[in-house]
Amino acid sequence: MSRYQTAGVLINRVAVSVGLNKVADPFASLDPAFVQLCELANQVGEDLLDKYTWEVLNKLYEFTTQVGDPGEYPLPADFAYMIDQTGWQQSGANGPFPLLGPATSQQWSYLEALRLFDVTIYAYFWVNEGLVKLFPNPITTEFPVSYRYVSTYWARATDDITSIGQAFVDSPDNLVLFDPLLFIRALKLAFLQAKGFDTTKAEDDFYITFDSVTGHDKPAPVLSAGRGGRIGWRWLDAANVPETGFGN
Repeated sequence: MSRYQTAGVLINRVAVSVGLNKVADPFASLDPAFVQLCELANQVGEDLLDKYTWEVLNKLYEFTTQVGDPGEYPLPADFAYMIDQTGWQQSGANGPFPLLGPATSQQWSYLEALRLFDVTIYAYFWVNEGLVKLFPNPITTEFPVSYRYVSTYWARATDDITSIGQAFVDSPDNLVLFDPLLFIRALKLAFLQAKGFDTTKAEDDFYITFDSVTGHDKPAPVLSAGRGGRIGWRWLDAANVPETGFGN
């Protein structure tokens, strides 16, 4: 069973919390309150997408360049934004190299003016006009490129891992890929705001839940102030903290 809940369940839970009765299909209801809740549910999904780099929306994209390519490659259909420092150029036996960039508009203009066709080991990239653009170009070497990005598909057609992703909900059976309590509190806050009601408690509840959910959305690394290896634990000393205070 999925840890996520369907749009119909989530919208009905919010409806009950604000004094409305459940309906079988919120999206088919002609009740103005449910029409508004369904619209707000999509706004909330889009808003939560931009608030944090959610692990469930973290995806890998890979493609391989071909000799003679103009160096322009389409972004995934569900591309929201690239995750920083995840772009890599694989170079066969020489090992992987990180993609340099993203280049700014000014840097890209400079590179195109310079036309360093002999620079083939390190590639610059620029996300522009719905494309990932690579430099040097045209491409003179075949190599695989990969990067991670945040998907706009915060919902799925059904509670089935093979069902298609989508950037909206329009059926009670659509699965919402956000933490259920977080989505409920975000939708309730949006509904109360739209109605002009007091939102003090709803805002507090939302931000408390948001902090909690983002705090455990992904595992945290163990941080050490000492050196690694098998020499045992090293406490703070002159080997890892600079000596200061001379002459005092």
